[in-house]
Amino acid sequence: MEKLFRKSFLVFTFLFVIMILILLIKNPSMDFRSYPTIIDKVRYFTVRESDYENNMEGMWRGLSNEQKGKLSKLGEILYLDHSLPKVDASRNYTFLIWKHGPSQEFRHIRHYTKQRFDPFEKCSVKNCYITYKDEDLEIADLVVFHLHRTRGVDELPTGPRNPQQIWTFLTDESPFHTFTYSRNNVLKNYDGLFNWSMSYRMDCDIPVPYGRTVALKMEEAAEEENFDTWNANKSQDVFVAIMGSNCGGRNNRWKYVKELQKYIQVDIYGHCGPLKCPGHFLVDCPKLSKYKFYLAFENSNCDEYITEKLWWNAYAKNAIPIVMGSPKHQYRQLLPPNSYISVDDFTAPKHLANYIIYLNNNPHEMKRYFKWKKYFKILNEHAYFQTNSVHYCRICEALNYNSKKNKVYTNLENFWNKYNNCYPAWDAELVGTA
Repeated sequence: MEKLFRKSFLVFTFLFVIMILILLIKNPSMDFRSYPTIIDKVRYFTVRESDYENNMEGMWRGLSNEQKGKLSKLGEILYLDHSLPKVDASRNYTFLIWKHGPSQEFRHIRHYTKQRFDPFEKCSVKNCYITYKDEDLEIADLVVFHLHRTRGVDELPTGPRNPQQIWTFLTDESPFHTFTYSRNNVLKNYDGLFNWSMSYRMDCDIPVPYGRTVALKMEEAAEEENFDTWNANKSQDVFVAIMGSNCGGRNNRWKYVKELQKYIQVDIYGHCGPLKCPGHFLVDCPKLSKYKFYLAFENSNCDEYITEKLWWNAYAKNAIPIVMGSPKHQYRQLLPPNSYISVDDFTAPKHLANYIIYLNNNPHEMKRYFKWKKYFKILNEHAYFQTNSVHYCRICEALNYNSKKNKVYTNLENFWNKYNNCYPAWDAELVGTA
C-alpha cells in the first residue's frame, strides 16, 4: 500500500509539473500574480489584541531605523504615534506666509468655501498667530515660502536676518513640479536659505501629507462594516473609474489606462474623459461612489507622492484603490495593510483587468481588502472637496514640538530632486501588454 501511495504521488507531481510547463509554453507571458492560486497566496493582515500596542507605536509601518532617524519630533508623533510633549503654555508664536498668504487662504482657511474656518480648532496647540504682512517679517518666528508659486530667489526677503528665525519651504507637488511659474528656477539657487522643509514626505521637518493612516486604539476598534450592503449598491456592470484634470503625467498613466480599456471598461471623469463631474478641488464628485475600484494614478512616480486621488476618491468612497506612483514599499508603510492593488504586481494591464474581474466575481475575496477598517482609519487632510486642512496646525505644532537646534539645507537638490526621488514611467514596450 505504501509503495502504491508513493508511486501515485510521484505520478501526480510529474503530471502537475508537465501541466505548468504546457501553460508556460502556450503563454510565456503568463503572470501567475494575476490569478489567486496555490502558487501565490495573498497574505492578509491580521490583528490580535496583543498587537494593538505595536499598532499604536507605528510598528506596523515597518520603518527602518534609518527612516526613523530622519523624522522630526512632529514626524514621530504623526508616524510612530509618540506622545505629545509638554509645551510652554505661556509661549506664543507668529508665522508669516510670505507673499502668497491671501491666495492660500481659499484652501487652508476657507476650505474652498465662502466660510472661514479656525485652522487651530482641532489642533493639539493653539498658541500661534498667522500673518500675511511683509512688515511682520521682523517679529515672525517662522516664515513660509511657497515654492510652487515662487518665480525666483529674488522674491525672498533681503537684508539682515534674525538668526533665530526659521525659514521653511513649502511644496505639495512632486519634484517634477516644484516650480511652476519659472522654468529657470532651480533649487540650488536656494541653498543655505532654508532651515526647515514642509511637504508630504515623512522626513520633512513639517510633514503635511494629503492623507494619513491611523491605527485605532483597542477601545476604538470598530465593528466590521456591512460589506455586503454597500457593495450591493456599487455598479455591477462597470467596476473601474478614474477622474483627471491633467491629461498628461510623467509616468504614462493615461497610456496605461488606454491599454487597460482594451480588456475592461474604465469610466473616465473630468477633462480627460467624456464623463463630467462639477468642480475641481471645489466640489465632490458623488458619482465616483458607485465604483468598486478607483485608479489612483499620480502624475509622477515619486517618493511618497500620494494625493487626494487615493485618500478621497478611493478610500473615502469605499473603493479599492489601484495605485501607480510611489514605490511599493512606501505604499506598504503609508496605507492601511491589504487595502489596495498595485499595478507593479502585474506584468501587463491585461493581467490587472483579469484580477479585477476575478475579485468582482468573488465578493468574499474582495471583502478582504476592507478588513483593515476594523483596526485602522484614514484621514483626509488636504482641504480639497471641502475636507479639513491641517497645514497651519502642523506649522504651529512644529514650532511647539520640533527641536530648535540650528539647521540649514545647504544642498537642497540632495534632499528634493527628481533624479533621486522619482522613478521611471510605465512603458508598454519594456513590460509588455500581452
